[in-house]
Amino acid sequence: MSKQQHALLIQPPLFPKECPVERVEFGGFPCSYCHGNGWFWGVDDYLERVKQDCPVCKGNKRLKAVVTIAWQPDETGKNR
Repeated sequence: MSKQQHALLIQPPLFPKECPVERVEFGGFPCSYCHGNGWFWGVDDYLERVKQDCPVCKGNKRLKAVVTIAWQPDETGKNR
């Protein structure tokens, strides 16, 4: 079976001084906490089983990854 895989190729922008920070979002990942259900079984005050919203995805069933890249000078290459 095929598997979807996200990749981000990192390359500095042409004008890093004007835009030193980049932000990329990857969405559509099933929540690993509730396994994509959006809820899990919990117990209320009367010990009855109730559906509770997932605390991680807030009941949305999916998660997104936000990748932030901050471009800074590389100080390790000064002495080369």
